[in-house]
Amino acid sequence: MKKDWLEPINSYVKVEIRGEGIAELINACLAQNISIWNIKRTNENAVSACLYTKNIKGFRPLLKQTGCKIRFLEKNGLPFWAARMWRRNGLILGLAGFLVILFLLSNMVWNIKVTGANPKTEYQLLNAAKELGIKKGKFIFLLPNVRQLQQQLTNAMDNVTWIGVSLNGTTYNFQVVEKEIPERKKALSPRHLVAKKDAVIYDMFVEKGQPVVAPHQFVYKGSLLVSGYIGKEGKTKLVPAKGVVWGETWYTTNVTIPLETKFQTYTGSSIIQHKLNLFGLRIPIWGWKDGEYKSKEVSENETPLKFWKWTLPMSYIKKEIRETDGVKRVYTKAEAMDAGKAMARKEVRKLLAHDAKIREEKILHQSVSNGKVNLSMHYQVIENIASEQPILIQQGD
Repeated sequence: MKKDWLEPINSYVKVEIRGEGIAELINACLAQNISIWNIKRTNENAVSACLYTKNIKGFRPLLKQTGCKIRFLEKNGLPFWAARMWRRNGLILGLAGFLVILFLLSNMVWNIKVTGANPKTEYQLLNAAKELGIKKGKFIFLLPNVRQLQQQLTNAMDNVTWIGVSLNGTTYNFQVVEKEIPERKKALSPRHLVAKKDAVIYDMFVEKGQPVVAPHQFVYKGSLLVSGYIGKEGKTKLVPAKGVVWGETWYTTNVTIPLETKFQTYTGSSIIQHKLNLFGLRIPIWGWKDGEYKSKEVSENETPLKFWKWTLPMSYIKKEIRETDGVKRVYTKAEAMDAGKAMARKEVRKLLAHDAKIREEKILHQSVSNGKVNLSMHYQVIENIASEQPILIQQGD
């Protein structure tokens, strides 16, 4: 009788059958569909054969009927192999524990390198990265991906132009391009101070040079404010004019504020799902509910898993589902006017130096159309209008 193709998986035994009714026993097995194979005669009254352990129960009555006896020689198959291995569970558990520890260590942060930054910037960058969870001993698959880290770190650092983030094995590499803030060179060559825009002189303080304008005087852009020539006629000399000339300047800003605005806010309710992506099959690990939210925002972060230096065909997925709530903000006309004024002032502030002051503001024009309030705002600003103009010296002067 041929053996079953499931022989390597199913458990089977090799037995020795003794007795005079061996042929009758084999025929009885065939009649009752009991698989028996590898039948070999060992002597005149004995043969060896293989049987599935699941058929032993039905095989024993046939032994009594034929007067045969059996002796077990071998036990084979996956269940017996597993039982033998389980008897050595210390070795198996030790090996499994070693593989698990090696897997976890392969997915931990072990080193952080920063290039292109001075010590102060490097210290600030490492602190910013630590706030995002980037530190030694953290699991890589629980951290934000490289693109998110790059964006968040660049936004958090004001003194850098760009931060490149890469992950090489268990090492995070940060490449920094710092902002180059050139030092303002002291102008030692002779120069005038001229107006950089139209203005009415409000006040002035001259350290060096000869003032040529006075308060309440109107000046155009490019007008001379402080001359670099000092001294009496015929005995003049050139100096680098230095001082501050405060002028009253004017700005106009147009803003539009809708009376009704719809925007999304987070309610604070969220669900986090953890999954394992194995050959494209997503296997849930924790968090099976999707959340019965009417409005929601879904974000996913997928991190490949590694074993030693190899990337495994599996990845860890962290899926976050956040409930959102549509909010409708309604302004009255007066509230919209106040909001528009605040917005206009903020826009003007972007155009001014930190030491400039807004002296007066007034509404030039206002209207309501298509559910929006339109404002045109006028500002009187006191700011430094002086700019340097080198004095060209010709030969013979």
